[in-house]
Order: sequence, then C-alpha cells, then structure tokens
Amino acid sequence: MGASARSWGRSGVLALLLVATAAGAQETNPPSSAPSRTIESGAGNVPAPPAPGGEDPTRPEVYPPLSAPPTPVAAPSDTPPPPVNGAPMSPEEHQHVGLYVHVDAGAGYLRTTGSRGGSEFAGQGGAFGFGLALGWAPNDKWALALEGWVWKSLSASGLGPNTTVELQGLGLNVTRYIVPIDLFATVVVSGTRLAITEDDAYGYVEDAHSDIGFGLRIRVGKEWHVTQWLGLGVAAEFFMSVNRDGGQTLDTLGGGLLFSITGR
Repeated sequence: MGASARSWGRSGVLALLLVATAAGAQETNPPSSAPSRTIESGAGNVPAPPAPGGEDPTRPEVYPPLSAPPTPVAAPSDTPPPPVNGAPMSPEEHQHVGLYVHVDAGAGYLRTTGSRGGSEFAGQGGAFGFGLALGWAPNDKWALALEGWVWKSLSASGLGPNTTVELQGLGLNVTRYIVPIDLFATVVVSGTRLAITEDDAYGYVEDAHSDIGFGLRIRVGKEWHVTQWLGLGVAAEFFMSVNRDGGQTLDTLGGGLLFSITGR
C-alpha cells in the first residue's frame, strides 16, 4: 500500500512537469503572424504595410494608398482669345483674304498741257473719275489686282469749244491695308492713253489719241465694313500721265475725292 502510494505520487509529479514544460514552450514560441501581402506595381512587388490594429488582417490594402482621380486637362480650344478690351472678335473679322474687287468713282481736277499741229494748248477744269479693280488678296494686309481707270475732263480741251480730254489707264493695283483700322494706300502703275473727244450730233466720239505712255494713280483712304466681306470707303487720289503725240509731249496731272465699294 505504501509502495503503491509512492508510485502514484511520482507519476503525478511527472505529469505536472510535462504540462509545465509544454506551457513554457508555447509562451516562448508564439503563433506566427498573418502572412505578409504584397501589391504589384509598375516598379515590381512592394510589401504591404502592416494592418493597423483593430482591422481585419485579411482585408487587402493598396500601397501607396489610392488618391482622388486626377482632374482631366481640358483640350485646347480653337476659339481665339478675346482682345484686351474684352470686345468679341469673329475669326473672319478684318480678314482681307481671297477674291478682291474694288470699284471707285468721284470728282476732281484735271489739267493737260501740250501741243497739236504746232499749236500749244492747255485744258483744265473739273473732271469725273472711275475705276474698277479685280484681283486677289494673299493675306489680310495686301491685295494685288488688275485695274482699269479713266478720268474725263468736264471742260473744253483748248482745241475747240466741243472737245474734251479723257485719260485712260490700265495697270497693276498694289494695295496695302493697315488692320484692324482698315486704312489703306494704293498705287496703280499703268500704261495710259490720252484721247481727244468731240461732242457732235451722235454724242462724244474720239477725234484723236496719243501713244501709250506711262501713268501713275495713287490713293489713300479709309474703309468701313458693312458686312464681313463688303466695305465702303473714301479716298483722296493723285494721278499723272506722260504721253507722246506726233513728236509732242502731253503732260496730265490731277487729283480728286473718291468713294469706293470693296469686296473680299
């Protein structure tokens, strides 16, 4: 009996020692933490940061954290910015590009001096002028055209009570615009012809004419737009011509005020 009690006592002590040893081993080696997660990015695999306390360890996290989507950049606009003074401007405004048509008419003064048949003569006085140009504007500052023009004296030529002088020209029109105020200057380098007309029962008929000479027509003016393609203008003009007739020189000078219609 005594031996049996001692045997059970030793067995109990051994069991207690085994239990204590197992408990100590668990405290020394705690259970491994949750497996680490990585997030793939353009630069490779980046380890995810540890989950903050209290959150579900199995919830996927993004590193670096997502931010708000970027604001889209507005596409550039073809609409031109408004001018400094804030007034709107249409794309076609002050664009002198394309077909160029110019018509002008006005009144002024003309003087012609020379001789005919050995007799000196001079004609001077009021005159009426007309011109037509048709061409092309390569940009908003320049226009090139072929222009025909005429200035006709309203007074007698000096060769007779029923004769008048008519200066006719055909040449190259070169016009320069100052935009956006639409001031312009025009030079027409021309071949000219001086005709003597006579008023008879059938109207004005040409009695004689000179050789083809050199002429120049210069005008400076201002236009106002009625529409985007049509403008009304006013200009001051100076013109001159040098012609020959039977070995004699005929000189013509003049000027006037013109009103014009221009389309482009």
